[in-house]
Amino acid sequence: MKYNETDVIEKATTLFWQRGFQAAGMRDIQQALDMRPGSIYAKFQSKEGLFKKVIEHYAANSEAKLKRVALADSPMLALKDFFQNALISPNEQRYMRQCLLVRSIAELDVIGDAASAVVIESMNKLKLCFVDIINAAIDASEIPQTTPVAFAADWLQNQFVGMRAFAVMNDDVKTVNAMIEKVLSDLKGRWPAEQVH
Repeated sequence: MKYNETDVIEKATTLFWQRGFQAAGMRDIQQALDMRPGSIYAKFQSKEGLFKKVIEHYAANSEAKLKRVALADSPMLALKDFFQNALISPNEQRYMRQCLLVRSIAELDVIGDAASAVVIESMNKLKLCFVDIINAAIDASEIPQTTPVAFAADWLQNQFVGMRAFAVMNDDVKTVNAMIEKVLSDLKGRWPAEQVH
């Protein structure tokens, strides 16, 4: 039987996103992917190999979304849309409010060396995307020219990770939107003097 790899990876992504790496057993994987164990091992070599592919797929999608924010006419408006799309979802998709990469960091010791390396590399790539967003917002005169780019990018990525954790626990759309507005407002504000060059 021939399998569509993209379809298989998307199904595996949903499973690992919902359950985590360790909690997803081979029986769960077989059921989610509708594949026999032999086919899974032939295609991905191991559960770790499948998870590595999932992380690569997830990171590439996240990177593409962040690049669209940086390329938008109004990076700040695009950033607001990006946050809302990530943080506000139907209850049955609550698991999607959490970052799969951040979730995976908690399991670095069990996901295997190759997948661990991909998780860390992906977090660093996404950090560079946040740098591009800060630079684009400065170029569009949406945030001050004096904004310390690297520091602001780190801060923004950390705010996003924190808001995702908050959104997993909170269904109040008004409150989540208020958090988004606060982050965007703070991004336009003053930075610690030692960070401004």
